[in-house]
Amino acid sequence: MGRPIDDRDRERVRRLHSQGESRNQIAHSIGRSAASVSKIARELGLTFNGGARVAAATEARRADSAARRELLADEALDGALGQVTKTAGAESARDARDHATAARALTEVHARVAELARQTGTGSSGGSMLDRLADVLLGSGGGDGQGV
Repeated sequence: MGRPIDDRDRERVRRLHSQGESRNQIAHSIGRSAASVSKIARELGLTFNGGARVAAATEARRADSAARRELLADEALDGALGQVTKTAGAESARDARDHATAARALTEVHARVAELARQTGTGSSGGSMLDRLADVLLGSGGGDGQGV
């Protein structure tokens, strides 16, 4: 446990807060944890107004992550389709097997990323035909039991 909070800490928090410093900036300046600064601020009736800014940044990060997941899912599916094409033109059975294995791995990546998007509410609401096809191929229960 760190040293007890004293009047000097309280005064420094009050002063830095009045200068518009953020909680983390104050913590760094006075050599205390952000939790200690929050505790002192609460005792002093001070609040930090970065909530809206933080919320906006969090939402922007969430939207960016959703877009990146969608791009990853699309690229994985495109890669899988490319590997399927290469399977047909393979020069040996081993090459065909390697391309088929790569296609399956990429299809699994696509299915996992698409499922994550559905779970977090950032994917398409109904899923695409290719999403449903990947579910059927991977046996994840996405089909109707008749291969569709």
